[in-house]
Amino acid sequence: MITIAITNQKGGVGKTTISFNLSRILADKFNKKVLVIDDDPQGNLTSSFLDIDKEFDGNILDAYDEKKLRPTLITDNLHLLGANINLAPVAERAFPVIFNLKNGIAELNKTLKNKPYDFVIIDCLPSFGHLNLAALVAADYVLIPVKPSPYALAGMQDLIKTIEKVKKNLNGSLKILGIVINQIEGRKTILQHDMEEALRETYQSLVFKSMIKKRVKLEESPVFHKDIAAYNPKSSSAKELIAFTQELVFRLKNKEGIQ
Repeated sequence: MITIAITNQKGGVGKTTISFNLSRILADKFNKKVLVIDDDPQGNLTSSFLDIDKEFDGNILDAYDEKKLRPTLITDNLHLLGANINLAPVAERAFPVIFNLKNGIAELNKTLKNKPYDFVIIDCLPSFGHLNLAALVAADYVLIPVKPSPYALAGMQDLIKTIEKVKKNLNGSLKILGIVINQIEGRKTILQHDMEEALRETYQSLVFKSMIKKRVKLEESPVFHKDIAAYNPKSSSAKELIAFTQELVFRLKNKEGIQ
């Protein structure tokens, strides 16, 4: 089981879009068994999979409450632990609550003796606190989406320092899987080009070769509970997300570009 936390303390970088499409493509196109976790009280990832007006059984709050986890089955290969606003008070609990997520995932996987999860994908909220710490404690790898913007480098430095502190004090096996440049606006501007160059020069092999552009079809596909490869399979966005997933799997298999 490989657990990946998708995080960036900066909002608007497309964490949820990547979490949704990555988990779907791994399950549907790569035939992997995937548990996807919404660790954000806003519940945007949950609403990408389920109608927001319906109750769902698999709530990630149960992990923090040390209850038995009962994921919602999206497909045979894809299970969801969703979230809603009831998750927010976890941020106010005592510090040891940050270990409950890791323990809950491990206990759940033990019950799946015949076919345990290949991947656990955790969509993190755009801030730092107990919920993000819990995801980093539970994770084997961190995937960092970044938008090529003027403040991207400064925010990246802060995040990597945080990851290093978590690795030193709480999760010694944590590694950075990579940085994916996401939400590129239309035709690449000079600013976007310069920011991409700066990211690649600074972080070198950590930066994925694959990049993802911002497109209307990609943003609207979750409304229909479909990843872009199912919603618009011949689109450039579908090709980009599949290429990104292929590169991610290659990195994990060959341990290339991981720090």
